Amino acid sequence: MALAANQAGVDVAVVGYGPVGVVAANLLGGYGIRTVVLERDEDIYARARAVTVNDWTMRIFQQMGLDEAAKAEMYVNGALTWKTYHGKTVFTLEPAETGLGHEASYMIYQPATEATLRRGVARFPGVVEVRCGETVTGFAQDPDGVSLSLDGGGTVRARYVLACDGGSSRMRAAMGAQMTGTTQEVTWIIIDAEVLRFWPGANELVFWSDPERPAVDIPLALGNHRWELPLRPDERPADFDSDEAVWSLLRPLGVTPEQIRLKQHAFYSHHTRRADRWRSGRVLLLGDAAHLMPPWAGQGMQSGIRDAHNVVWKVREILAGRLGAEILDTYQAEREPNIVAVTEMTHRLGMLIAGRDPKFVRARNTLGPVVSRLPALKRRLMPSAPPVLTAGWLSGAPGKRSAVGRMFPQPPVWNAAGRAIRLDDALGDGFAVAAFDADPRTLLRPADIAAWERLGARFLAIRSIGSGAHADSDLIDHTGTLRRWFTMHRARALAIRPDRFVAGSTPDGTALAPPTDAPARQTRPEGALA
Repeated sequence: MALAANQAGVDVAVVGYGPVGVVAANLLGGYGIRTVVLERDEDIYARARAVTVNDWTMRIFQQMGLDEAAKAEMYVNGALTWKTYHGKTVFTLEPAETGLGHEASYMIYQPATEATLRRGVARFPGVVEVRCGETVTGFAQDPDGVSLSLDGGGTVRARYVLACDGGSSRMRAAMGAQMTGTTQEVTWIIIDAEVLRFWPGANELVFWSDPERPAVDIPLALGNHRWELPLRPDERPADFDSDEAVWSLLRPLGVTPEQIRLKQHAFYSHHTRRADRWRSGRVLLLGDAAHLMPPWAGQGMQSGIRDAHNVVWKVREILAGRLGAEILDTYQAEREPNIVAVTEMTHRLGMLIAGRDPKFVRARNTLGPVVSRLPALKRRLMPSAPPVLTAGWLSGAPGKRSAVGRMFPQPPVWNAAGRAIRLDDALGDGFAVAAFDADPRTLLRPADIAAWERLGARFLAIRSIGSGAHADSDLIDHTGTLRRWFTMHRARALAIRPDRFVAGSTPDGTALAPPTDAPARQTRPEGALA
């Protein structure tokens, strides 16, 4: 579907084709939404920036049909270790399982992962068009759509625009949103290398905690490795303009030229910033265009991917006429609390890396020698929990015991024929209404059933292994995980959003209306663009 420069007719324009834009394009293509992607660069950015993804992100890749292809170029990360330059292990954190159906943590090589995701977009010819070498300089919008101005003088018209154009976003500037926050004074050097010969610990993610020269030692996928170190106050990037100068930073970590080949290095300052608003009418900011955080928790790229996952299903519902455009007001309300939380976690990790957190200093000085002699005490679970929404498109208020706002788990299940399937494959890519040991349609009020049917929801009975299957669509909870989850959250039936968060829950299986329980405010799909 080639689009003339001024042609009207796409549903969504995605500005920027980095990891956030490519995920948005895959999701939009999977929904059959006519999309054009506009990217100023001709190819994938060659430097690996993000280093890890977790089970939440991998679950999104699963929904895109790309999780297995992505995993083929990753490896499972087992632990994160804090060490001193003297080789003493202070403690080791192991990632905790959160029940989302994938390993808790994977190490990646970002250019390879992005290439896999771009190949995924190629599955949608005639639906998603990718136009590289196109720079968007601004936009104008009206009640019917958005006109994007290109640096070559043309325009592109779309009903909605997803601005995924990074921290220096022109779209954000054109929108008039203000980015506020701080930038750390310290400059960090990022050193990328190819592994030539394995060394002890080469596969270990290590925070070398030292108040003089802390370092992050990161094994990447596909034989790549990275180190991140801060420059001292008396050092400048120009001091490291040769390989020999870079080696002066790596040798104290025990690395030799026989083990690695230096590929490239760069310098970064770490930003903590958020835009004051992420939406202006039909234009939405995603990823770094909306929020920036330091890299320590590995959440920057992933946060943008989750933004795309949150937005795209809502745009689909609007375009189909099932929900009104005001649902886009829930985007920032749902995503910003998570951004705030992971940014705070990132800052705490940064303090631990630098050895500046008082608790860490005490632990290093008093407990470190003891822990290093007691291997059984070295490990503990990394604090982790499934994501939770605190506000947004939800029926009822989230609470400590409530299922509302929580991400539904993904344990293995059997279908009615007793074959193992993945739960999300049974849920589909839309809404689902599920009840435990009952068909939800035998429990819910007719008006609520009709409201969920208008949203295209699937109705599923999740059966205990002792109950057996009653219908071809039944799922068997053979591990007991879902039975325990329903019981813990006092739910008999619940409604699951396309992004796997629970929209509503009922303890007795009766009242379970959608957050918008009246007919869609918009009674037909959006018409053609003016």
